[in-house]
Amino acid sequence: MAKTSIPCSWHQRKLMKRMEQLIAADAANDLIDVDMNNFMAEVVERSSTIPVVVQFWAPWCGPCKQLGPVLEKTVFAAKGKVRMARINIDDNQQIAQQLRVQSVPTVYGFYNGQPVDAFAGAQPESKVVQFIEKLAALGNNGPDIVAIVETANRLLDLQDYEGALAQFHEIMAADPESPDGLAGMVRCLVGMNDLDGAREIVDQLDEEFREKPSMAVAIDALVLSETALKSAGGIEAAQAAVDADPSDLAARQELAMAFFATGQQASSMDQLLESIRIDRDWNDGAARTQLLEFFKTLGPTNPNVMAARRKLSTLLFA
Repeated sequence: MAKTSIPCSWHQRKLMKRMEQLIAADAANDLIDVDMNNFMAEVVERSSTIPVVVQFWAPWCGPCKQLGPVLEKTVFAAKGKVRMARINIDDNQQIAQQLRVQSVPTVYGFYNGQPVDAFAGAQPESKVVQFIEKLAALGNNGPDIVAIVETANRLLDLQDYEGALAQFHEIMAADPESPDGLAGMVRCLVGMNDLDGAREIVDQLDEEFREKPSMAVAIDALVLSETALKSAGGIEAAQAAVDADPSDLAARQELAMAFFATGQQASSMDQLLESIRIDRDWNDGAARTQLLEFFKTLGPTNPNVMAARRKLSTLLFA
């Protein structure tokens, strides 16, 4: 039976609820602690593409504790149009001196590598909102979604799921209906073995959204991981069976799925490649079929896929 299309308003409310949970779990990625080692990268260079709010603070500063949450809340409400960095003045006096910070809290707004606005002392929330809105307006084109998707996908290929999730979160903040952003978040959750979380999102999607190319790939990855998970509990038995009889290709197939379910991508593909070497026609070419499914799910630029493709070519054309 075809799945009933979910009304857009209900669908969006459910997705946004889930997004809020994910964003709350990943909130640390929105607040960057900066020192001399990363000031250039996280403030000067980053501000060339998106305005950066820099708060100078100190652990002993009472007004800092009042201002900090207001700043974070307002930056979050800007939905990816600005980023926030925090500098402990006690530990980074050189930066404070260069920017002539005389008291805390002091807040700077950076854009295109330069400070463009600032204020000192705790401020009413209305003033903070005006400051952030003015800064956000400087980058009124918003984040470069295409560039962020490319970066996020590279991080996915490197299995840096937390880093990729932060990038996809930025996409969703700018465009809550982005298929690429939502699909990326599903893939990150799958990579982090949060299959329940990924399934919760997918189950809220209507058929039209499910058929988006990037979402279709994400759903394939989820289904594959759910299938592989059934084998994960038998990894020791499968390994023992393969050790006892290397030609037991059924056990080797089971071991490959178990490895994949536990995030051991290279090992899972090595098992299938060995099966192909032993008997490429076993079970109607089941090992090759499964290997190609791994390739499709992980993507052509995944380093493990690239290495396995080379090995497969050697086996097939030797």
